[in-house]
Amino acid sequence: MIFSNLLSNLCLHIGFMNLAVKVSLVWLCTMCLCLIVPAISSADTNKTSVVRERVSNQIAIPSLKASYRKAVVKKPVIRADNVIPFPSLKPRHRSSNFKKRVIVIDPGHGGRDPGAIGAKKVREEYVTLKAALELRKQLLKTGKYKVVLTRSKDTYVDLEKRLLIARKARADLFISLHADSLSKRSIRGASVYTLADRAQKRGQNITQTQNWILDVDLAAHSDPVANILVDLAQRSTLSKSDEFADILIPNLKKQTVLLGNTHRQGNIYVLLAPDVPAVLLEMGFISNKKDEALLNSAKHRKKLMKTVTKSINSYFNAQNKLQASR
Repeated sequence: MIFSNLLSNLCLHIGFMNLAVKVSLVWLCTMCLCLIVPAISSADTNKTSVVRERVSNQIAIPSLKASYRKAVVKKPVIRADNVIPFPSLKPRHRSSNFKKRVIVIDPGHGGRDPGAIGAKKVREEYVTLKAALELRKQLLKTGKYKVVLTRSKDTYVDLEKRLLIARKARADLFISLHADSLSKRSIRGASVYTLADRAQKRGQNITQTQNWILDVDLAAHSDPVANILVDLAQRSTLSKSDEFADILIPNLKKQTVLLGNTHRQGNIYVLLAPDVPAVLLEMGFISNKKDEALLNSAKHRKKLMKTVTKSINSYFNAQNKLQASR
């Protein structure tokens, strides 16, 4: 600023001087500028370096490594008395979809309970066992399944034990085989039962004293909470049972006569497990002569159980695709 003012004043007075003096003054000013300007620039550079050094000594510059440090977040403390248990089905402990599924086959009746008896004296306990053994044979032949029978000979197994066998085996599917009977002998055809919605209360009642949902102790909770937990698990199981029935029925239709309103719902004890998808297959009416003859035929039973095997394959293929998409 000082040099600017000096030059301005010089320019005002130069006009009153002779040529020699003018030349001398211009030369003098030029030399001064050549000496002073570099000195000022050097001083400014040194001053900037000093300021930067001071700033670097006072302010910590974050390093790149520090930006990647994980922040420590304190987890909220949850009081035990405020925790509501979340229900879940029992864990399957499968590392892949290729592990063998567990199928429990339940031949109805047996032993002291012969079941229905046909016009030709064919017993329900006999045809259900023969059909179960055929189904086991076909399922094992696929190499995809582990098969468990609730009975493998003519013995009586009570209903509760049949249910417990399925849960102990960690069943992926439970199929109970039966033959229907009516006093009106003209009625015939196969049908498929799943658990009725109205029967869910019964399922809740029989699980109140048992830890049926493995990660929740129902006995540790009040009745309303325990009922909710069983209900949630049972709804998921009922949905899977219906899915299998919807696959099985169209396949059965291609091989045998079906009863009208084929997919039925009932309050059936062996279907009550809240964590095991289950159906009851009425293979026909043993009270009808035609159905009785078919049920007593090894050829027909083989054809019928082949259809059930095909349906089981389709059901688990669908389940695998569903799991893979999640």
